[in-house]
Amino acid sequence: MPDFSKHRTRTNKLIKKVGSRAVNFQAQSTRHVTRYVTKRTERIVGVRRFIAGWLFLAFFLCIATIGALVQVSRLARVDTAVSGGTYTEGVVGSINNLNPLFTAGSIDESSAKLLFNGLLRYDTNGVLVPDVATDWQVDDSRKVYIVNLRKDVRWHDGQPLTAQDVVYTIGAIQDTETRSTLYANWQGVKASAPSDFQVRLELTAPTASFPTSLTLPILPKHILGDVPANKLRTVSFNTSPIGTGPFVFSALRNEGSKEQQVELKKNVAYYRGTPKLDRFVIHTFEDDESLARALENREITAAVDLKSETIENFSKDTSIRPVDIPLNSGVFAFFKTTSPILSDTNVRTALAESVDRQAILQLFKARYAPLKTPLLPSQLGYDATYAQQTNLADAAQKLDEAGWVKQPSGVRAKDGQPLEIGLTTANSAQYSALESVLQQQWASIGVTIKPQLLAPEQLQQTALSAHAYDILLYGISIGYDPDVYAYWHSSQARVGGLNFSEWKSSRADSSLEVARTRLDPVLRTARYKTFLDEWRKSSPAVALYQPRTNYAYHQNAVGFKEFPATSAAERLTNVEDWMVNTKSVDQTP
Repeated sequence: MPDFSKHRTRTNKLIKKVGSRAVNFQAQSTRHVTRYVTKRTERIVGVRRFIAGWLFLAFFLCIATIGALVQVSRLARVDTAVSGGTYTEGVVGSINNLNPLFTAGSIDESSAKLLFNGLLRYDTNGVLVPDVATDWQVDDSRKVYIVNLRKDVRWHDGQPLTAQDVVYTIGAIQDTETRSTLYANWQGVKASAPSDFQVRLELTAPTASFPTSLTLPILPKHILGDVPANKLRTVSFNTSPIGTGPFVFSALRNEGSKEQQVELKKNVAYYRGTPKLDRFVIHTFEDDESLARALENREITAAVDLKSETIENFSKDTSIRPVDIPLNSGVFAFFKTTSPILSDTNVRTALAESVDRQAILQLFKARYAPLKTPLLPSQLGYDATYAQQTNLADAAQKLDEAGWVKQPSGVRAKDGQPLEIGLTTANSAQYSALESVLQQQWASIGVTIKPQLLAPEQLQQTALSAHAYDILLYGISIGYDPDVYAYWHSSQARVGGLNFSEWKSSRADSSLEVARTRLDPVLRTARYKTFLDEWRKSSPAVALYQPRTNYAYHQNAVGFKEFPATSAAERLTNVEDWMVNTKSVDQTP
């Protein structure tokens, strides 16, 4: 039988020996792991932290560099105006007639400025320069003008503008049945066309201011030549005109019951160069508040003639740029001297002496300059010595001398008839406020005013053309030259004429005639002083103020220039250079 005890002993020894070796191997493994893994892992963690720090620093430097490059790029790029886009002007009022022979207010005049051209024009320095003309000459007699025309001027329908168009336009103005407001400037002028591109104008006497008349807008004979003069005011051309101007008529739209839009597109064949704008829109508004809201909401590019207080409300909006355009114009209260009451010089003088201009100017935040003569302070012949003055005591005395006695009620009367006078003016915020102040001032001397406010078209047809008023509160364009013959000469004291006072004075007539037909400035000055003296003594009107028109536009609009103008429409003199679009351009070399 085998001896199992010996085998058990050997087995136990072998197990102990294997266990001992296992323990030694575990110990060695632990030492190796500690030496070659754990310690090195700790070093790797340290290295990783070191590498992470450098990576973060590199990342930060990259971000900073990119930011700096972006900033440099931004500084190297600028916003530059470029061609294209639509320029929309807003204005309070209504569009009446787009034919420049019958304009009834600044809206119509602005439209005509965009659509038509004259022989000459005023540039942005107020200098008379050629427009559709290339040049003009005057002979030694100073009575014959030769005007040479450009040969590259085209009507919007593609037909060439010729001397026949100029002769036709002047003839239409001279026809009394046309009833054009330009009639006075062209009386006695004989126009002919020696050739297709030359016009000969012969005057009855030298006229110093005649070149200013050459800015008249030219009409197309091939379209209107067969229309009778008495039909020109109502022809369809007046609402869909064809001109030669920088913009072409596109549409006339009614935007609701009170708003209108005349839409124009650029004339790609314009002889002074294609306009930079694609379209130009004149948008009319019912009131100043609606106009201001449209400007503030970016619905329009610019606003014409906002109220002073409205302009002040935009002071915090730096994107809107307001400017004032001084006008060579004057606002007057014209006394119709053929009216029974106003035929008395004492009554007219009393009305003139009771006007407080400073109170009137407060209506317009003193933006306007007071006017006290029929000439502007900037004009040849002006002399403050002949200015109208305020004198309430003398005004009251003159009314007493005229037999108008002040009653207990405060109103003056004569032979049981109260001293009541009608006053007619445009139905606009400005003229309504002005009428109200005059009514109060004249009430202080016992005169009752009965106001009549008319829409522009109605004012033109029933008041200005027919001289149907007692007092007319109205603004007139005086211009650069002091030739005011059209407003004060006896020959213009007729229905349809511009002598709204129907004033007749042989002394004034003689002075105006000599002053306009002489070129010597010393002689002209002397004659205008005589005229001013007669005007002040007779008081055919009261001069109130020289207006300015404000213009507010958004900063993206460029090209507009501020300069003294004869009318608000002259702001558009360089409209072909205006722009509204911008793009960012890199300025780095």
